[in-house]
Amino acid sequence: MARTTRGDGDTTSRKVPRVRLDDRPDFWTTWRIWHSATAKHPDGLAHLALRTKSPLVLDALALAATEGRSDAAALSLLAELDPDLPAPAICARRRNFRAAAGLALAWSGLGRDEADLRAAATLYHRMWEHDRFRQLPAPHHQAAAQVFFLTGRHEELRSLLPALRKLPPTIRRFLETDLAHPYLTGGHPSDEAHTAWEQRLSAPFTKAGLAPLRVGTPSWAREAGTEPEHLFDRLCTDPVPAAPEASDGPLVTVIMPCYQPDEGLLGSIASISAQTWDNLEILVVDDASGPEYADLFAKAVASDDRAALVSVDRNGGSYLARNAALGVAKGELITFQDADDWSHPQRIEQQAQLLLTDPSAPASISHAVRAMDDLTHQWFGYRAVRSNASSLMVRREVFDRIGPFAPIRKGADSEYAERIATLAGPVRSTKSPLAVTRLRTGTLSRGDFTYQWTTPDRLVFRGSYRAWHAALADQEAATPGAGTTQGTAEPPFPVPRAWLRGLDNAPTWDRVDLAYLDDFSAAPADRPVPDPAQDEPDGRTGLWHLEVPHPEDPERPEMHPEWFARMVADQQLVPLSRVEQVTVGHLVVLDPRVLLLSTAQPCRLAVESVEVRVTPDMVIPDDTGLPLDLLAVSDACARWWGVRPTWAPAAHLDEGGREELAQAAPGLVRPVSGGRPPGPR
Repeated sequence: MARTTRGDGDTTSRKVPRVRLDDRPDFWTTWRIWHSATAKHPDGLAHLALRTKSPLVLDALALAATEGRSDAAALSLLAELDPDLPAPAICARRRNFRAAAGLALAWSGLGRDEADLRAAATLYHRMWEHDRFRQLPAPHHQAAAQVFFLTGRHEELRSLLPALRKLPPTIRRFLETDLAHPYLTGGHPSDEAHTAWEQRLSAPFTKAGLAPLRVGTPSWAREAGTEPEHLFDRLCTDPVPAAPEASDGPLVTVIMPCYQPDEGLLGSIASISAQTWDNLEILVVDDASGPEYADLFAKAVASDDRAALVSVDRNGGSYLARNAALGVAKGELITFQDADDWSHPQRIEQQAQLLLTDPSAPASISHAVRAMDDLTHQWFGYRAVRSNASSLMVRREVFDRIGPFAPIRKGADSEYAERIATLAGPVRSTKSPLAVTRLRTGTLSRGDFTYQWTTPDRLVFRGSYRAWHAALADQEAATPGAGTTQGTAEPPFPVPRAWLRGLDNAPTWDRVDLAYLDDFSAAPADRPVPDPAQDEPDGRTGLWHLEVPHPEDPERPEMHPEWFARMVADQQLVPLSRVEQVTVGHLVVLDPRVLLLSTAQPCRLAVESVEVRVTPDMVIPDDTGLPLDLLAVSDACARWWGVRPTWAPAAHLDEGGREELAQAAPGLVRPVSGGRPPGPR
């Protein structure tokens, strides 16, 4: 690497070594993305990188930022070794720094390792020094602020904040709260620093007219003579008087499912015991945690004479535990609490009041502030305040009408809230934070989401239950009362297999003989597949949705609802995803583009043979000078399944189209005179 000196004596300009693409696998795809999309849609490309986790997209952004000199790995290393090095290349032209910002956004959101986060912070820092932030859209202001905090560059963040004028106010407030955190640097802070931090922590609550938070030694810990390990478990408030109407208000049952809890359970139940609504029944559910947890459960239940323990013999997850407690609950209103969360003393009161003042409302819900064990709030790409799914408070008669939670291990609270809205009416929200929910790695739901990315089984689950809800609504509209549901041993809509692991309703089948892979975001009428009955008259047929990469679109294209409606109506048509542990006898890839960026993520689905359907435009160079990289498609099949594909004309091609394909790619596919395209050979 050489140093160059500008005429004004500034020596920050350096030459970035040029990389070679033509000796690397998949370089055609990187080239096509770079030359077709990066200059016009760098942020859309960043979102594509976040959804697919593909290094090819990161390379295209890096090449655009450095005018073809550096791929993403090289640029990350250069930023690590010498933070001055990328500055001139990425800040010289608008298209360069917009691509560099897209790369920084992707690095930050992927969060693969500390090196990528530090490289992202370096790129944003250089753009800040060159006064480029005013030309970047709001997502970059949030990304820069959060990545600076998460990489420990707190002093620089304090200097940067005034320049981040497009930072959403709520993000700014919680960043300022975390920057005021007096315990992050170790040691014992002054009383003044602690009090100022408490005031910032309390601001979302006091703004809603609620009692302020305290971080100290809560009463349950004082009585036990212990000091909680985590700051989160030191949350409390000063005593809040009971609500006058609570004494003669309806009984509220609070169900708290637990599996192998820690001391957070004591703090969680203490926050319910301190509620201003004192007409409570507290049901703590031991979800087969094991005998070593018996003492902790006994201590939790003994802390409040309104509490009782419900034990189940077999671990089934939070929602089966909730259903078990529903069978013994006496409350007119029923709500829930996760065993490691903290509820503000006025939560039950405010949610119950919503239902008392609106007799037509079937349920209520509140917001929550998300926080780590150390009471910081930064989860990259997300805001700290959100709707609190576990706070759902439901009238008893609603459960009697629409049934209990789906018998699955996760996701059922979201489904249930939407089921209520579909069959019983809108769920009322306090629109104010009434809890602090704990963010921890390794939880069932936390690993399902990162910025701009959702695990595919979550998407399958959501599409399936919404299709089922639509069918219930149609039944209810046609015949009032027909949309009522009852508890069943099996979910009445397709559910990811992993979510039924170890349950009695886990599927016994683990194979489909035929499956189609395509971008199914278009309606069936616009994107028909060959009739499964013609290809596989007996048994299940799988539909697997992957997106065709569109760098200009920042939104994830999901499977069209009509496909899910078909799968709910026809149990022989099943949704598949890369995380399903299922074997496919024969996979038909209807659009090979879906495979070009997908294999950066692991695939559990096994495939015995693959047929790829192609069209003439896929083998003819486009305006980038290159055709679709069918060798990369073949490599993707080998990488995921250990098999090479056979090739066939797309089903919709007429004889002229097949002839054009045969001339454009001689020997790739066998000529077909008409009828059904060739099967595997």
